[in-house]
Amino acid sequence: MRTPNVTHRGPLVVITAAVLACAIAFYYFAAPLTGVTGTSGAMLVLIASLALALDGLLLRFKGNGAVFILAWVLGLLGALGTFTAAAFLHAWWLVAAVAVVLAGLLITLGFRQTKTQDTSQ
Repeated sequence: MRTPNVTHRGPLVVITAAVLACAIAFYYFAAPLTGVTGTSGAMLVLIASLALALDGLLLRFKGNGAVFILAWVLGLLGALGTFTAAAFLHAWWLVAAVAVVLAGLLITLGFRQTKTQDTSQ
Protein backbone atom coordinates (compact mmCIF):
# COMPACT_ATOMS: atom_id res chain seq x y z
CA MET A 1 0.00 0.00 0.00
CA ARG A 2 1.28 3.45 -0.86
CA THR A 3 0.92 6.38 1.51
CA PRO A 4 1.54 9.98 0.47
CA ASN A 5 4.23 11.98 2.19
CA VAL A 6 3.28 15.63 1.72
CA THR A 7 5.54 18.48 2.78
CA HIS A 8 3.79 21.27 4.65
CA ARG A 9 6.17 24.19 4.25
CA GLY A 10 3.76 26.38 2.27
CA PRO A 11 0.94 26.31 4.83
CA LEU A 12 3.43 27.01 7.63
CA VAL A 13 4.59 30.11 5.75
CA VAL A 14 0.93 31.14 5.37
CA ILE A 15 0.19 30.60 9.08
CA THR A 16 3.31 32.41 10.29
CA ALA A 17 2.88 35.39 7.98
CA ALA A 18 -0.86 35.64 8.73
CA VAL A 19 -0.23 35.68 12.49
CA LEU A 20 2.40 38.37 11.95
CA ALA A 21 -0.08 40.31 9.79
CA CYS A 22 -2.66 39.97 12.56
CA ALA A 23 -0.23 41.44 15.09
CA ILE A 24 0.64 44.31 12.75
CA ALA A 25 -3.05 44.96 12.05
CA PHE A 26 -3.76 45.01 15.78
CA TYR A 27 -1.00 47.57 16.22
CA TYR A 28 -2.50 49.78 13.52
CA PHE A 29 -5.95 49.39 15.06
CA ALA A 30 -4.98 50.01 18.69
CA ALA A 31 -1.95 52.31 18.70
CA PRO A 32 -2.54 56.05 18.65
CA LEU A 33 -1.17 58.25 15.87
CA THR A 34 -1.18 55.56 13.17
CA GLY A 35 -3.83 57.41 11.22
CA VAL A 36 -6.21 54.45 11.21
CA THR A 37 -6.64 53.95 14.95
CA GLY A 38 -10.05 52.49 15.75
CA THR A 39 -11.31 52.56 12.16
CA SER A 40 -13.47 49.89 10.63
CA GLY A 41 -10.90 49.33 7.86
CA ALA A 42 -8.21 48.43 10.37
CA MET A 43 -10.64 46.09 12.14
CA LEU A 44 -11.54 44.46 8.81
CA VAL A 45 -7.88 43.81 8.04
CA LEU A 46 -7.40 42.40 11.55
CA ILE A 47 -10.30 39.95 11.10
CA ALA A 48 -9.15 39.06 7.57
CA SER A 49 -5.67 38.29 8.88
CA LEU A 50 -7.17 35.93 11.46
CA ALA A 51 -9.18 34.27 8.69
CA LEU A 52 -5.98 33.82 6.65
CA ALA A 53 -4.32 32.11 9.63
CA LEU A 54 -7.29 29.74 9.92
CA ASP A 55 -7.08 29.12 6.18
CA GLY A 56 -3.41 28.20 6.58
CA LEU A 57 -4.35 25.69 9.28
CA LEU A 58 -6.97 24.20 6.99
CA LEU A 59 -4.42 23.93 4.17
CA ARG A 60 -1.96 22.31 6.59
CA PHE A 61 -4.29 19.52 7.65
CA LYS A 62 -6.30 18.96 4.45
CA GLY A 63 -3.58 17.98 2.01
CA ASN A 64 -5.73 16.79 -0.88
CA GLY A 65 -9.17 16.94 -2.36
CA ALA A 66 -11.89 19.47 -2.92
CA VAL A 67 -11.56 21.00 0.56
CA PHE A 68 -7.92 21.82 -0.15
CA ILE A 69 -8.73 23.48 -3.48
CA LEU A 70 -11.62 25.45 -1.97
CA ALA A 71 -9.46 26.59 0.96
CA TRP A 72 -6.65 27.57 -1.41
CA VAL A 73 -8.93 29.62 -3.68
CA LEU A 74 -10.63 31.32 -0.73
CA GLY A 75 -7.23 32.00 0.83
CA LEU A 76 -5.99 33.54 -2.40
CA LEU A 77 -9.05 35.78 -2.68
CA GLY A 78 -8.79 36.74 1.00
CA ALA A 79 -5.09 37.52 0.73
CA LEU A 80 -5.62 39.65 -2.38
CA GLY A 81 -8.43 41.56 -0.64
CA THR A 82 -6.39 42.02 2.53
CA PHE A 83 -3.41 43.16 0.46
CA THR A 84 -5.58 45.77 -1.25
CA ALA A 85 -7.15 46.94 2.02
CA ALA A 86 -3.72 47.25 3.66
CA ALA A 87 -2.51 49.29 0.71
CA PHE A 88 -5.52 51.61 1.05
CA LEU A 89 -4.69 52.01 4.76
CA HIS A 90 -1.06 52.85 3.86
CA ALA A 91 0.03 50.09 6.24
CA TRP A 92 3.16 49.08 4.35
CA TRP A 93 4.43 46.54 6.89
CA LEU A 94 1.06 44.87 6.69
CA VAL A 95 1.26 44.88 2.89
CA ALA A 96 4.63 43.12 3.15
CA ALA A 97 3.28 40.50 5.57
CA VAL A 98 0.31 39.75 3.32
CA ALA A 99 2.66 39.51 0.34
CA VAL A 100 4.44 36.73 2.24
CA VAL A 101 1.04 35.07 2.78
CA LEU A 102 0.51 35.20 -1.00
CA ALA A 103 3.95 33.69 -1.54
CA GLY A 104 3.10 30.93 0.94
CA LEU A 105 -0.09 30.17 -0.96
CA LEU A 106 1.87 29.91 -4.19
CA ILE A 107 4.41 27.64 -2.48
CA THR A 108 1.55 25.51 -1.19
CA LEU A 109 0.13 25.01 -4.65
CA GLY A 110 3.43 24.84 -6.51
CA PHE A 111 5.07 22.23 -4.32
CA ARG A 112 1.99 20.11 -3.70
CA GLN A 113 3.71 17.09 -5.18
CA THR A 114 3.40 13.94 -3.16
CA LYS A 115 6.16 11.43 -2.76
CA THR A 116 4.83 7.93 -2.40
CA GLN A 117 6.36 5.32 -0.16
CA ASP A 118 5.68 1.64 -0.53
CA THR A 119 4.63 0.25 2.89
CA SER A 120 3.53 -3.21 1.72
CA GLN A 121 6.74 -4.91 2.81
